[in-house]
Amino acid sequence: MLEVNSHKHLKKYYQQNLALWPHNLTLTRLISRSLSRKDNTFIHLSSDSRNFWWPGLLIPLCLHNNNIVLVLSKRQYRLLFEVELPKLRSSRLDFDYVEGIELTPSDKKVWVLRYQDLVFANEKDLLNNRQLIFPESEFISSELRESMSIKITPKDWEDLIASHARFEAPIIEVHERLSQSLFSHSVSSDAVRRIDCRELFALKEILKDDLPLAMPWKRALNIVNNEWVTWAKLDNRKLSWDWYIQPLLPLQTLSGLLSKNSLLMLNNSDQSDSFFLDLNKTQFTFDLKVHLGNKFDQEPTPLFVPKRQPLPNTSHFYRHIIRQCQRLILGRTHPTIVLVDDSQLRLQITSELAGEFGLRVVHETTNIETNGIICCSCNWWIINQYNLPIPDQLIFPVIPLPTLESPWIAAKVEMLKHQGRDWFREFLFPETLTTLLKSLAIIRGKDTRVAILDGRMHYRSWGKLIFEALEPWVALERLLPY
Repeated sequence: MLEVNSHKHLKKYYQQNLALWPHNLTLTRLISRSLSRKDNTFIHLSSDSRNFWWPGLLIPLCLHNNNIVLVLSKRQYRLLFEVELPKLRSSRLDFDYVEGIELTPSDKKVWVLRYQDLVFANEKDLLNNRQLIFPESEFISSELRESMSIKITPKDWEDLIASHARFEAPIIEVHERLSQSLFSHSVSSDAVRRIDCRELFALKEILKDDLPLAMPWKRALNIVNNEWVTWAKLDNRKLSWDWYIQPLLPLQTLSGLLSKNSLLMLNNSDQSDSFFLDLNKTQFTFDLKVHLGNKFDQEPTPLFVPKRQPLPNTSHFYRHIIRQCQRLILGRTHPTIVLVDDSQLRLQITSELAGEFGLRVVHETTNIETNGIICCSCNWWIINQYNLPIPDQLIFPVIPLPTLESPWIAAKVEMLKHQGRDWFREFLFPETLTTLLKSLAIIRGKDTRVAILDGRMHYRSWGKLIFEALEPWVALERLLPY
C-alpha cells in the first residue's frame, strides 16, 4: 500500500510542479519498497537527476516515518529546509521530523541528522534498529572523515593540565617534546607535520584510568588507534600548533552501526568503485541494487581539453597554463573559476592573472565583480559554489590529484602500499574523480564551459576514465571569439 499511496501523492505533487525527472515515479516506489521491507537498498541515480529526485524520496517519508534516520551533508540540509520542504507544504504533505541530537525522536518521526550528528548519536548508542538513509552516498567516506575529525588547540592543552594538575609535569614534557620536534623540521610559516599516533598512546598511559571527560580529549584518547592519522598545523609566528586527528577508514570505524541497521543509499556517481571497496571492508552487502535514469538525457557540458598539451613535469607547462588561462578569460562577461589545489602554484597563477586582468582577479573570496576571476582550491569552491553566481567557466590548470603533502593522503597511501594494493587506482584516482564531480555539481546542465589544461588527460591511460566520468560532454576543439 505504501508504494501505491506514494505513487498517487507524487502524481498530485507533479500537478503543481514540473516533472523535471521522468524516473521519480519509479524511484518513489523503490524507496517505498525499501521502507516497507527494511532491506538494504542501493539506488544509483544518473547525473541528469541533479536535485530533482528529492520528491521521490520525501513523499514516502511523509507517509512512512517509522524509525527512519535521514543523514544529510550541510548542503543537502540547506536544500531540504530552504527548498524542498516548502514545496511539499504547498502540496499539503506533512514531513514529520525532528532534527539534531538534542532530542531523540519517537518511532513515528523522521530523524534528520547531519553527519557530525550521526557520529555523536552512534557514540551514544541512539541509532539501534533504525533505517539509515544516505542521499549522495558516493561522498559518505569524505563526509564521515570530516565529521569524525578531532582538533586539539593550545587551549585544550591548558584545559587538560588544569583538570589533571597531578600530571602537569609529564603532560608539559610531552607537549614540549612534540613542539621542539615539529618546529625544528618546519620550513614554512604554516607547515603541516605528521605526528605518530603513539604520542596519543603515551598521553593515555600518563593519565591511566583518569581519562578526561571533556571534548576533544575524551574522543581523542578513547577512540584513536593505529587506523587514525594525526598531524600538526604549525603557526611559526605564534610558535603554536593545532593537533588534527582523522580516521583512515571512516566507514570501517562505523562498521558496527552499518551491520546493525538497514540502509538505503542513493548514489549520483558512476565512479563508485572506491565507495564499494570501503563498504566491502565492513562486511556489508545490499539486498537490492538498481540503476535509474540516463545521464545522457541532460545537456552536455562544453569541455575544452586540447590535444598535445604539455605534461606538468615539463619546463614549459607553467607558461602554457598561464597563456591558456588568459585566452579562456579574455572577453568573458561572467565569473571564471580557476581551480588549483597546490597553494604555491595557485598564488603564482593569481599573481600572473592579476597583472593581466587587474582587480577582477581575487583569491578565495565570494566578493567579486560581475566578470570576476576567482583563483581557489577545489575544496574552497565545493564549499562556496552555492554562494556564488553560476560561472561562465571552470578552469583546471592541473588535474586535482590528491597531494602526498597531505598527512591523511600520505598515511592512506602508506597503508595501501603495506597491504600490497594498487594505491593509485584504488585510492588517489577515485579521490580525484570525487573532487571533479563535486566541483562540477552546480554547473551540470548549464551552459558553463569546463577547461582542463593538463596533458595527462590524453597521455595517460586513466585520462580516458576522467573523460568517461565527465559525460555527457561536447568537445570544444578550439576557442572561438566570444
